Amino acid sequence: MRYLFIFLLALNTSNAENRDWEYERINFYFENDIFSNSATDNEYSDGGRLSAVMYRPDGRDEWLNIPFIDKPYSAHFISFALTQQIFTPDDLSQKELIKDDRPYAGWLYLEMGLHQSTATDLDSLSVQLGVVGPASGMEQLQKYIHEQIGSDRPEGWDHQLGNEVGLQLNYQHKWRYVPRKVWGLDSSLIPFVGGEFGNISIKANAGATYRIGWNVPEDFGSTSIDEGGENGIPIRTGCLCPSSKPWSLNLGLSAGASFVARDIFLDGNTFSDSHSVDKHYLKGYGSIGISARYENYSIDYIQTYHTRQFHNNKDIHNIGSVVLSYLFSS
Repeated sequence: MRYLFIFLLALNTSNAENRDWEYERINFYFENDIFSNSATDNEYSDGGRLSAVMYRPDGRDEWLNIPFIDKPYSAHFISFALTQQIFTPDDLSQKELIKDDRPYAGWLYLEMGLHQSTATDLDSLSVQLGVVGPASGMEQLQKYIHEQIGSDRPEGWDHQLGNEVGLQLNYQHKWRYVPRKVWGLDSSLIPFVGGEFGNISIKANAGATYRIGWNVPEDFGSTSIDEGGENGIPIRTGCLCPSSKPWSLNLGLSAGASFVARDIFLDGNTFSDSHSVDKHYLKGYGSIGISARYENYSIDYIQTYHTRQFHNNKDIHNIGSVVLSYLFSS
């Protein structure tokens, strides 16, 4: 609860100092492999995120604009997020170190992102600051959740990654294409490229999302926490809740690939010795999801399938994401 309090306090402080900023949407993410067929905690087993997207009417605040981007943008947004993620090996009952499986790890971080959009393009630049290791509190969180739901107690957290402050800089560019209607259905195609740099991960990625349905939102798509950037950045302010279209329903298909030079959750701690595994430098994912909105309330469900990420990885991993959003009226 103290992390939630700090997050909300930061939002209120920033809004007080910039009263012309307007709330665009609030997103709450819940991710867990309970949605998979195996329904066991392994690999990336759990994640949660609370984010707020705010519209900046005055895009002339140079210090809040993405550097080296000269395109005239129609809308400027800023986002704040608090995120937690848990990574575990396959067998939680083992107290001894499992040498051929990934380490236990927790990652807790704050994020600030800048987003500049038009009807066809979106640039996003975000900074993440947080901590990996016991200080993240993810060991206590997973043990508490397992106790509450009557699940087996995870026994191997003594072998988790050590404490390390994490600093990440992430950039992403998205394009948006809107084809003609087919059988009365709207659609949009959203390719993207991006990269991450820091002591948590170093990688380049690319992919695309295709959506089809009724009243497809005029935004840059819904995604899971690690794939595709912030959820639902619009092409302009207030375009997600027009009175003429109080509801929307659409199906989304996504695919992408990454070249991973570093991943702390597989390679181990940056500045100290820790357990690690031999990772695959190339990884891919595919996902299918459904998105529904009625007036100011939106829900997304996304099922994502990841290729094997390290040697001796037994199975393709899949995880479900639920995103609940409240969209502020313009």
